[in-house]
Amino acid sequence: MHEMRAESTIGTGELIWHVIRKDLTTSSLCGRFLDPASPAAPLTENEATERYCSSCMTAFVVAVQDQRH
Repeated sequence: MHEMRAESTIGTGELIWHVIRKDLTTSSLCGRFLDPASPAAPLTENEATERYCSSCMTAFVVAVQDQRH
């Protein structure tokens, strides 16, 4: 199983969504370590940009395709 976790980028006003495995909640599929104890800070009106980590999304597609075969 996988889930999404957002990470705030300090100073850029973005949230970046990463894919993590539920059994390994500190590491995203792209290899970035996320602190499960510190959720992403909410965005203000001036910080309204969200995006998905392209490396995580690519790794997720590969993982799903591997499960289907």
